[in-house]
Amino acid sequence: MVTPGVHSLAARLLLASAVLLPVFLGTTGWYLERSHRLSIEAAQAERLHLQLLALLAQAEFEDGLKMPERLLEPRLSQPNSGLYALISSGDGDLLWASASALTLNPAAVLAAIPALTPGTRDSARFNGQVRVSLQVLWETGEGEDVPLRFTVLETTAPIEVEVAQYRRSLLLWLGGSALLLLGCQVVIMAWGLRPLRELAAEIARIEAGEALLLQRPYPREIQTLTRNLNTLLQGELQRRERVRRTMDDLAHSLKTPLAVIRAADPTSHDYPDLIAEQTDRMEEIVSYQLQRAVEGGNRLLQLVAVEPVLQRLRRSLLKVYATRNLDIQLLVEPGCRFRGDERDLMEIMGNLMDNACKYAAHRIRISAAGGGDHPLDIIVEDDGPGVAPALRAAILQRGFRADSRGEGQGLGLSVAVDIAASYCGSLSIDSDGLAGARVRLRFA
Repeated sequence: MVTPGVHSLAARLLLASAVLLPVFLGTTGWYLERSHRLSIEAAQAERLHLQLLALLAQAEFEDGLKMPERLLEPRLSQPNSGLYALISSGDGDLLWASASALTLNPAAVLAAIPALTPGTRDSARFNGQVRVSLQVLWETGEGEDVPLRFTVLETTAPIEVEVAQYRRSLLLWLGGSALLLLGCQVVIMAWGLRPLRELAAEIARIEAGEALLLQRPYPREIQTLTRNLNTLLQGELQRRERVRRTMDDLAHSLKTPLAVIRAADPTSHDYPDLIAEQTDRMEEIVSYQLQRAVEGGNRLLQLVAVEPVLQRLRRSLLKVYATRNLDIQLLVEPGCRFRGDERDLMEIMGNLMDNACKYAAHRIRISAAGGGDHPLDIIVEDDGPGVAPALRAAILQRGFRADSRGEGQGLGLSVAVDIAASYCGSLSIDSDGLAGARVRLRFA
């Protein structure tokens, strides 16, 4: 069984901080303690070196070694003070020991000192003490050179006490810093992860039906996620709306063939042909509407030449409206292409050109420019009565008809608008050019 904390970002970050902070602060504390100890030991070694120079300045040697009764360093006169001094001959024989060295074993100390040449110094640790020795060559009044070795020892107990106090201070401060940093980490995570909690809350509102899309501004790091979620939600909304519209279109489109069948005389000799014709028409309607519902707004990245589609529609419409003697003029720039499905372009232009043919007096002009990597503009103009400005927005709505005497359900322009919108296109109506209606279709 997996514990809930494993899947929590906050728990993971806190766990990582709880592991890394002690390691980092512990390493820092060790380094600081070591640096402090080294500095104290260096200061102690410097003091002992000064004590050696002071002993050397106080010593006298003629017939033998003489040291003053009162030394410059009072601790050398105090038994077991922690600071000791020894002077030995070149052979290692003890010549003098400070009063503080009563409890010291001089022989053991002198035996541990390596052989030294005149002018050299040696330092080492010895039984919890720091030892510094200096070898000199003493010149007497008679010109005789006498080798002498000065040794000073000091206990390390004060150093250990000071280092222990420093260590406790470090533990206190670094431990407090670790707790403070963890607390800050909790606050920072609460603030930093708040957009994720807001995102979860907003998704919950969408699930409850209180919202449709993610509306809040989110940080750049999760904008890709929220954008993709909105795209998914918009796709779902569009799918639902597309299904609803398809059902409406299907219902409206089937009214006419059903009405024809209902009004037909079953005893008529052409009744079977009429039934077959209307059935074929209903199958075509159902097939196309289902195809639109499935494909929706998918933008196929194929390039379709615009002029052959318009030429095909022109030939068909000239046959349908042969009795009208219409003049359909095509003005298409070379290389004009539509990026999408040819059947969608056929459906859009078929509706627009059919409307133009219905209401034109004699002339229809279709011009197209751009396409491919550039915006595609297609304009359909006629010399008919045009559309009143008050009706230009309403006529693009589903089911609205400016002329109620015509056939159909008023879905042609709305279907064209829907298909154009699925390709991020727009459709508008005004009056110019041939003085009738002018429909402008634009694909960005």
